[in-house]
Amino acid sequence: MSRVVTANELRSGAVVYLAQGGRWVAGIQDAAVAPDAESMKLLEALALAAVETTEVTAVYAMDVGLADGRPVPISVREKIRAAHAPSI
Repeated sequence: MSRVVTANELRSGAVVYLAQGGRWVAGIQDAAVAPDAESMKLLEALALAAVETTEVTAVYAMDVGLADGRPVPISVREKIRAAHAPSI
């Protein structure tokens, strides 16, 4: 299963996703996708570096589906986080 790395920006608390080159982006559709364990190790190393520089917090990998080659959340929790909207 494909995975992406998500976190929260330390200053704003906003949900972000790790993109290519170690950038953090707001949209899951722009996240770097790890299709295998080897790719996931590389993303985890980039994420760990961002934690150490106090850029993000609460980093974790999540399973995603792919739609038109772009990642989409699978779980209800991640769909809510990706929507950047309150749940009511």
